[in-house]
Amino acid sequence: MEIPERWQFKQPNAGEFEEVKKWVEDFWLDDESMDSARFRVLVDSNKVIAFGRLRENIDATELCTLGVVKEFRGKGLGRLMVECLLKEAKQDIYVVTVIPAFFSKLGFEFVENYPASMQKKVNLCTTDYHVGEIYRVMKWKKPK
Repeated sequence: MEIPERWQFKQPNAGEFEEVKKWVEDFWLDDESMDSARFRVLVDSNKVIAFGRLRENIDATELCTLGVVKEFRGKGLGRLMVECLLKEAKQDIYVVTVIPAFFSKLGFEFVENYPASMQKKVNLCTTDYHVGEIYRVMKWKKPK
């Protein structure tokens, strides 16, 4: 999917980051170590319609806090956000998810052995963000 001309994929400004923080809370997403410099947003007519980030942990880079504003869901924006974030990746990317089929379509694969920071994230998700589904760790390998 190409980004329409009226949309922008970018680092959020202060006002947009406030919107992101509101959506993160509303969607019950990972709000640990929130830093606007790590986030990217899709903006349509000065309104955040999707967001996500690549968080640099000590031992791994993690794709996390991915969300699409409800009225824009079902239009491929989650996929577009992931594709745009992966273009910025400097190394392999991990994700902890309850929607593995979505990430499988984007080249992520299940992993049984993963960095300690991903185990910490699994633990956090199963205690603080538990949604009744199984959290899985997946990895996307950056092409050489």
